[in-house]
Amino acid sequence: MKRVPTYCRICESACGLVALVEGERVEGLEPDPEHPLSRGFACTKGTHFAAVHHHPRRLLFPQVRRGGELVRASWAEANDVVGTKLRALLQEHGPDAVGLFLGNATVNGLGAVLGGEGLRRALRTTKLYSSLTLDNSGMFVVTEACLGNPMLTFVADYAGSDLVVLFGTDPLSSQPSQNQSNPTGIGEIYERARAGALVVVDPRTSNTARKASLHLRPRPGADAVVLAWLVREALATQRYRGDMLLHPADVEELRRAVAPFDRARAANAADIDEHDLAGLLERLLGAERPLVWSGLGVLLGPDGTLGYWLTLALQAALGGLDRRGGWLLQRGAIDLPKIARRIGLRGRDKAVRSRIGGFPAVLGSLASATLADDVLVDDPRRLRALIVIGGNPALSLPDAGRAHAALRKLDLLVSIDLFVNDTATLAHVVLPATDWLERGDVAIHLTSTRRIPHLQTAPAVVKPLGEARDDWDILVDIARAAGKPVFGSRLADVLVRRGLSPTALARLAVTASSPLRWSVLVHAARGLVIERDLVGALRAKGTDHPDRRVRLAVPDFMAAIPSMGPVDGEGLRLVSSVRPIETMNSWMHDSPGGRLRAPIARVHPDELRALSLLHEHSEQRIRLTRPDGKSVDVAVVADAGVRRGVVVLPYGWGHLAGAIGSGDGDRGVNANVLIDTSRLDAFTGQPVSNGLVVVIGPPG
Repeated sequence: MKRVPTYCRICESACGLVALVEGERVEGLEPDPEHPLSRGFACTKGTHFAAVHHHPRRLLFPQVRRGGELVRASWAEANDVVGTKLRALLQEHGPDAVGLFLGNATVNGLGAVLGGEGLRRALRTTKLYSSLTLDNSGMFVVTEACLGNPMLTFVADYAGSDLVVLFGTDPLSSQPSQNQSNPTGIGEIYERARAGALVVVDPRTSNTARKASLHLRPRPGADAVVLAWLVREALATQRYRGDMLLHPADVEELRRAVAPFDRARAANAADIDEHDLAGLLERLLGAERPLVWSGLGVLLGPDGTLGYWLTLALQAALGGLDRRGGWLLQRGAIDLPKIARRIGLRGRDKAVRSRIGGFPAVLGSLASATLADDVLVDDPRRLRALIVIGGNPALSLPDAGRAHAALRKLDLLVSIDLFVNDTATLAHVVLPATDWLERGDVAIHLTSTRRIPHLQTAPAVVKPLGEARDDWDILVDIARAAGKPVFGSRLADVLVRRGLSPTALARLAVTASSPLRWSVLVHAARGLVIERDLVGALRAKGTDHPDRRVRLAVPDFMAAIPSMGPVDGEGLRLVSSVRPIETMNSWMHDSPGGRLRAPIARVHPDELRALSLLHEHSEQRIRLTRPDGKSVDVAVVADAGVRRGVVVLPYGWGHLAGAIGSGDGDRGVNANVLIDTSRLDAFTGQPVSNGLVVVIGPPG
């Protein structure tokens, strides 16, 4: 049996793994103790991926819809069906009749990223949608506004901090990986917990909250108000004085903007006793090197972009930007921010907007919450064809019923994936992609998120199963089937035909923007580390603003903060930004034994007592209903760790018959049925998934 070093591509932590290979079969995956980043750590998702690779329902051959059914087809036939339909739509309705949707699975594959852009430019469409605008798009809008470049992203120095305060994130369950790669961060957070230096602000008692010395449980949707109050109090201490990253006049503008947010206002919004908030503030201001970090719990709330901005502003007010124990920034083993600036990548591109709502594109992606209306709202410019790459919009889009209606109305729906998932059950053509064990990769587009500057190439571990093909090859062929040159350039198309590949493009990027030598890198089984102390890196080079300083007083953000606060309404507050540790978004819901898991809601026992449902029974069920009457029935457990007035319902399960991860009973639950699009983030068009009001009742 061979032991082949590789790395996980499920999240941005990119933990090192060793694949145990016999012939062309992957018998297992183990954490790699020799990997310079993860050092023998890997979570259960990565180590169980061999079961996904060899899953009996893995999609291995192209399928096309005939007579209402998906049937096996050749690649030539599938490409001909797609190309014929695309050519007709482009000729009759123009380029914006066709769109792309990039799922989470694409972000860790260079072929999908470059191939998606190559196809978008070939079709000359502006309609690129992605999962980015469903969860953390606000981060890139904030970093562009405050630092002048959306790719100037921070990593958290947990190990160097003497107090870690976490808002709406559970890194001991889901990895400290919210746009940062730090697989050793779990151990660092445990160390902070053992030292009594861990504070968690979360409406539920998560795995991380159980280790905290202080746990506050706010009303969901109030995080931004609490953060605004903390910014006000931190600025009053003037700890930031003398910090050359900050301009005094800019800080003074911010001070005036947050002045109305006193402790009483924060306590009222969060429904937390003022004395408890005072205790949080005392600990925060008493620490020498405090670190405040917010996650999806904040980003998916009603004020997601503002919440992340205020988190950054609080860290700056505490003097913790580019300081040991605070927020650190590095431009990566490859200077990705420099590349982003050269190609004109924008965090918030006001020149490219969604047809519905007019939301600016974020990193080129339109607001996915508007995708369904782009199909259903009639207009000559409406979306008529969608190519889905490594995504599952049937599950991940808000207002699931409307999303399904939109997907059914499309003249052409193509799904490129590992499985016939919920989206593929509606598709006209389904194409089998390779997984990350079957393809080579170079993670150049993730290097700025590394806690340690590091770059790794990874050859394929085994040959592709069946007729699965790399995303790059699939997308290049679709462009050609549509009669369009890749990247919209005949020269680029010729170069691709002569062998220009994602790896070749990565080599060019390394040569132009990295001190690493490609010839050495490709022979380093576990990649190469650049020995560089991140502390001081931001001050040494400055931001990408003309004055090289951090800009905290962002006019658009300051104008919006008076209206911050929880969503109005009577009922329970939904928290859906959680998932079991073994799963990943809308996939990996199989247990090790192959049985599909089911989502389980959690509420405080008092909520069940009020419905006379708290009793000894093998299964208890509830119905959750949103204000317009749409509802889901789901299994429920009483959990005293959940704040009263809150229901926690993990997202990611499907409810289309015959789809992977769906079926009868609770496997058919999708939390997105409860999430509407009446209120979207003003800066990104991102849906509000946390803090929405739902009514709990007995099942139907």
